[in-house]
Amino acid sequence: MVDYSKFANIEDSDDEPVWETKETSQKYKGFPQKVTDELDAAARRLSSGPKCHCYLDFAVEPHLLKGYHQEMIDAGSTIPENRYLGRVVIELDQAQYAPKLCENFRLLCSGERGTGVGGKRLHYKDRPLDLILPKYCIQASIPNELSCWGKYLQDENLVLPNNTCFDKPGLVAVGNHGPDTNSCTFMIMLNEASHLDGYNQIIGRVVRGMEVLRIIEGLPTDRKTQSFAERNVKTHWGGRPMADVVIENCGVVTEDQLVMAVPEDGDFFPEHPIDYSVKSDAQLLMAAQEKIRELGNNYVKQHKYKEALEKYKKAQRYLEPLLKKQHMDEFKDEEASTMLAGGVRPKDRTEPVRADLTIKLNVCQVLMSLGEWRAAIAMADEVVLTLVGKHSRKGQGALPNDPLVVKAFFKRAKARIGLSDVSGELSQLEEAADDLRQALLVEPENAEVRCELDKVRVRQMSVDDKSRAFYAKMVRSH
Repeated sequence: MVDYSKFANIEDSDDEPVWETKETSQKYKGFPQKVTDELDAAARRLSSGPKCHCYLDFAVEPHLLKGYHQEMIDAGSTIPENRYLGRVVIELDQAQYAPKLCENFRLLCSGERGTGVGGKRLHYKDRPLDLILPKYCIQASIPNELSCWGKYLQDENLVLPNNTCFDKPGLVAVGNHGPDTNSCTFMIMLNEASHLDGYNQIIGRVVRGMEVLRIIEGLPTDRKTQSFAERNVKTHWGGRPMADVVIENCGVVTEDQLVMAVPEDGDFFPEHPIDYSVKSDAQLLMAAQEKIRELGNNYVKQHKYKEALEKYKKAQRYLEPLLKKQHMDEFKDEEASTMLAGGVRPKDRTEPVRADLTIKLNVCQVLMSLGEWRAAIAMADEVVLTLVGKHSRKGQGALPNDPLVVKAFFKRAKARIGLSDVSGELSQLEEAADDLRQALLVEPENAEVRCELDKVRVRQMSVDDKSRAFYAKMVRSH
């Protein structure tokens, strides 16, 4: 370690001070007092001026990830299609309370300080990430460099006002090795991390690009470091990336470049629910998924089916944390007979479950509009099996008295009718009629279902007449 104590009273000079370590006697050139004074003044200006924004552009070579294809699929991620992953924009909103550390990060993004005391360029550009720790953070640094001041920087305000703490993803903090050892290492949080409160300095937050960080989070690592223990679920492991994730470019964003593009459809929700509610608040997530689902419905009305499916998929992601929690809670007291039959017990048809089934029926409708009849049948099947059960005895009349059951049978019938019209496909009109009859067992007075059943019966009679005529002709010919 470098002993800085001997330079506490160094006088202002245009010459660079030189010191050596006790262990190796290796000499390091420091910065003159005049330079550090300039840096201190710049930090003060940053603390009192307009908010500063920096950007980091990330990239990875997709071909280096091909050997980890199955591992990434198992982890719920995929190999990026492009080398460039995207841009992350960071607002240094704590410059008022941590001016030196914010200025240090800004300088390391802009690269304007040149070379540091360790002989390395003081610039994050072209630096690979040191660590990817899923459900915790990503981390990068500049080896052998302490800071743009040429030394470790002291802690400034570890306890920030306005209850600012490590309670959400997207916060940017400085890495250290203990008190007053802040360096060129930075961390971007991927989750809450209350154990860092009072130990690491928060300097900013991500204002754009959390979806890029989620892509990075899913990339393969050597899995040598425990990053997060998800209670009753799994322990997440991370470590050094198996393929270099590089900060391809970085710098300071001007006000003109910072203009946030307003989504045309009004979807301001992050791609991942954890970035919207780290605590998976049921009320927040339910309200969000409902709004996102409505956006999908609007796209359907405009016949923009691809965009509609993307919104429905996003709405389902917002339901996943709630469905996972419910599954863990209900598994404890679920009877073996219910587990074998499948389906959801009436008391477990909660708002999240019903919202998820509603989205699946919406997806079924989109698939029918696209002519994907088999996929539509499979989607409706999933809803029916969830509500009725895979091996349930309820198929002979004791169906759940639930409007979703009627919708599921009706849509499956419509999909089967559509498939029957495809040349070369076997007719499924009989199965469609069965579905419609099942729907009427739940809602006998449903006029739409009755009307559709009458149409199917007429079509089935026509098909039967043609079949009888065809076979009669064959018999006469012999």
